[in-house]
Amino acid sequence: MPGTLTVSGMSAGLASGQKTIGPVTTAGASLVGLLIDTTLVSGDNTFTLPTEETISAVAIFLGTTTATVKLRTNLNSTDGGLQISPAVGTGTPWVKVDLPTGVTSIILHSSATVTGVELSFI
Repeated sequence: MPGTLTVSGMSAGLASGQKTIGPVTTAGASLVGLLIDTTLVSGDNTFTLPTEETISAVAIFLGTTTATVKLRTNLNSTDGGLQISPAVGTGTPWVKVDLPTGVTSIILHSSATVTGVELSFI
């Protein structure tokens, strides 16, 4: 059975009261047997996706860090990337990204060593 990721929450303290967010669900296209626990080193950290599975999305959870981490893929490997850390809020920094057709690798560029990193593929 393909994996799913469901996110829900609430925004409180609005002038109009509160607003429920979600639930929003991402469902995988196929069963994916890949979860990577790793440590990022300074510079580019490249993670190759398995070719025998259809990867729909990746959820990236970063350990507590002040390092700047930017996300790229093989499709945009030469640009500056999307900064996903450090986060302004509190808690574990994380991001879920839907992957377009043609992505064969995820590149996380880090300004320093980051421990406790998990890449969960859906």
